Amino acid sequence: MFLSDSVTWVNRDPMIYTPDALDDPRKMVSTKRAVRIANCSGAVGDGYHQIYRQATEGPVDAIFGDYLSEMNIAWRALEMKDNSALGYEPFFLTQLQYKNTLEIVARKGIKLITDAGAFNPYGLYRETKKLLEEKGLSDVKMAWVEGDNVGQEVVAHAKDVGRFPHLDIPDEDLSKVKTEILSANAYIGVGGVIAALEAGAQIIICGRICDATAVMAVCSWWHGWSEIEYDKLAHTLVAGHIIECGAYATGGNFCGFQSFNLIDPGFPIAEVSADGTFVVTMHEGCTGAVTVDTVTAQLVYEIQGPIYLNPDVSANLEEIRLKDVGRNRVHVSGVKGSPPPPTMKLAVQTFGGYQGELSFYATGIDVEAKYTSMKEKILGTLDKSRFIKIAIDKYGTPEPNPRSLKTASVQIRLFLQASTPEPILELQKYTCWWFMSDFGGCFLNMDTRTLIPKPFTTFFPGKIEQGAVHVRAHIGDHVVEVSSVSKTAPFHGQKSYGPKAVTALSSFGPTRKAPLGSIVLARSGDKGANSNIGMWVRHDDEWPWLQSFLTTEMFQKLLRDDWKLEYRVERFEMEHIRAVHFLCYGLLEEGTSSSSLLDSLGKAVGELLRAQVVEVPVKFLERPWVGSRQAYF
Repeated sequence: MFLSDSVTWVNRDPMIYTPDALDDPRKMVSTKRAVRIANCSGAVGDGYHQIYRQATEGPVDAIFGDYLSEMNIAWRALEMKDNSALGYEPFFLTQLQYKNTLEIVARKGIKLITDAGAFNPYGLYRETKKLLEEKGLSDVKMAWVEGDNVGQEVVAHAKDVGRFPHLDIPDEDLSKVKTEILSANAYIGVGGVIAALEAGAQIIICGRICDATAVMAVCSWWHGWSEIEYDKLAHTLVAGHIIECGAYATGGNFCGFQSFNLIDPGFPIAEVSADGTFVVTMHEGCTGAVTVDTVTAQLVYEIQGPIYLNPDVSANLEEIRLKDVGRNRVHVSGVKGSPPPPTMKLAVQTFGGYQGELSFYATGIDVEAKYTSMKEKILGTLDKSRFIKIAIDKYGTPEPNPRSLKTASVQIRLFLQASTPEPILELQKYTCWWFMSDFGGCFLNMDTRTLIPKPFTTFFPGKIEQGAVHVRAHIGDHVVEVSSVSKTAPFHGQKSYGPKAVTALSSFGPTRKAPLGSIVLARSGDKGANSNIGMWVRHDDEWPWLQSFLTTEMFQKLLRDDWKLEYRVERFEMEHIRAVHFLCYGLLEEGTSSSSLLDSLGKAVGELLRAQVVEVPVKFLERPWVGSRQAYF
């Protein structure tokens, strides 16, 4: 996959030359300075001005943005059915047109890599090229990468038993899925991007590359690594993972958010050295912050276990180490790499049907009775056989002796899915009757158009053999075919275990009841139908307590009413960062694109756990609360 055996190095200054470097280009590369790679987007619509900021507020060698989720790529596939010129995320063009962003990037020679090509990377390549020409920058070399779109092959072989196994569920495969396949994308690795970089491309448009691919590719190209330097590659996989979600590494979505000014926070930068270890930082003068805790928060976000799988390398996270090396500078090391698995992740989106929702509100006393009454009325009206899913849930609790209508009211949310729009459309004749003939004080959300049925997709997370994916890099009229990695290793599943060391909880002294979040930080997210939750403490003497306290059984208890017996939980530890990680299978129903949950992305699960009142050692509670400014500065 790596093309370094026939490389002409481009734009690699400054270098530190060793005595025999002129006779051996590899020796020049091995002593290069760290490469600075900046993030400009964590999702489509994020960071409208961040390419500009990253390019102007300090030195960077490359900028990349992540625009794709398992959901929006399917919508782009639907879009292409009506217009083959679409299918990409145009927000990338919006970023380029902010002030004089494109001119600055071109003038500075900054590499710019994006996955905003989505289902049509060539379409976005063409539109970006037009922008360059309009600005008199047609000499900027561009490339686009294809191969992730494996829809034709998947559709052709979808009924082959065992051909596309489920990512998480043994003995499950795509052949059991009965609905229409809308899109199928393999999460591809570094080969296409490296090929484009080796050919001198400055702007590279991709489709569904892995979240960390851009960072891994730039580092491999910059430092001249081979494809078997697994420890180095594993570090860059983690570097890409940490900085790919925009401000998530600089204070965004952080439970200690009160410590920082989050008005227009800076986005993260990874400075990756020749040995693969790296520093997470951001430009001087930015709001937000890069601390061990903000980096930990993003590290534990959306991982699946101790082994982070990727088509180029497998990274073991159990021995990872984070060290504060200066204001807004955190050094990351201790990641171990090994050969990648023989398969890539495969994201298949199918047509699920139609969905709609409607919210009623109950106020004041007797809320449980009001909720029950409305639920019974709705269920008594519906023909359940015509719906795929019916969920009627209550959100919130009224404040005792409420100060206003805002604090006295709770939401009763009706969520519906059906294979055709008609059953949902027909309910519009009941909505007024429902709220006018039920409990006292009932009112509806102002805009009942939320009940108008909209199409939704269902997500199948699968696996596809690496050899079945054919990646190509297009640099102008030149096409480079990229081979698969030369070596893989079977993957036999994630390790899951209880506390590696158990300390009697009584040994930590007197306790008092307090929210777990009084001393424990957390970050949670989605992995398809599953939610992952990482929880950690800030002080070494708190680690034995957390390690012993946070068993799988305790995790289930902390979920309270949200725990179901059909869920499955895996647990592992990262001792050097004082963290316990859980992956809860099934917590998000069938996944983000079709979940009936209000928090279908699992963002709030960690905060739910932090809010649970438990017995906490008093000596830990006497320390400054994690949300206070003095805890950091």
